[in-house]
Amino acid sequence: MLKPMKKNKVLAIAANAFLMVWSGSLMAAGPLDSSMNIEKEMDKAAVSTQKTVDKLVDQTSDMAQTYQLTLQSIDSLKAYNASIEGFIRRQQAEMASIQAQMDGIDGTERAVIPMMEDMIETLDQFVHLDVPFLMNERENRINFLQEMMLRVDVSNSEKYRKILEAYQVENDYGSSVESYEEKITSNGQEKTVDFLRFGRIALVYQSRDEETRAYWDNTSRSWVAIGDEYRRPIRDGIKMARGQANLDLIHLPIQTAKPAR
Repeated sequence: MLKPMKKNKVLAIAANAFLMVWSGSLMAAGPLDSSMNIEKEMDKAAVSTQKTVDKLVDQTSDMAQTYQLTLQSIDSLKAYNASIEGFIRRQQAEMASIQAQMDGIDGTERAVIPMMEDMIETLDQFVHLDVPFLMNERENRINFLQEMMLRVDVSNSEKYRKILEAYQVENDYGSSVESYEEKITSNGQEKTVDFLRFGRIALVYQSRDEETRAYWDNTSRSWVAIGDEYRRPIRDGIKMARGQANLDLIHLPIQTAKPAR
């Protein structure tokens, strides 16, 4: 017959059994927890690696896009440079053409200036050999042209234009009728008379009191007195020239050309 164990001994056995079971449980749980921890660490590493890969992919995409834009920019710059080079070549050709024209203009101007001076001299001689009407006005015009030729602030083209204008004025005198007042010296006395000009065909004057009158003889280069028979015709001609009477035929002394021998 078994003897009952003492209470303390039973407790010791129970405690030993619990420790054995608990220790076995710890021994069994250790490998599983370690495996789970490793898996968690691997998951974390995979997530971090994926983020790094995604970041690298994004950077690579950005770099590829930047590279593509850079290639497009290079192509645009090449096309622009080619266009600029063509423009520069055209400009250089145009500059060369302009320079050649300027060189030609310099030579032309060297020839034009003496020609213009000759034109003024010829005009001056013509005026002093012509019928002596409006002499102050015509001589002043020639003096202006001569002074203009010495001015550097007037272009040669403008000088030439003024000379042509003076020639045109002289040409217009030949087809116009005019009456004007002017002072003359007769018998040592100065007096104002009325002049009447029909182109370059006839130039006459009559005093204000209509007591004296004369016509210009260009052959003798002198004034020739005429009689009372021309008093009224000259008076009527002056009125017609001034627009004070209707145009009509009048009788005036005209010097005819002498026949050639």
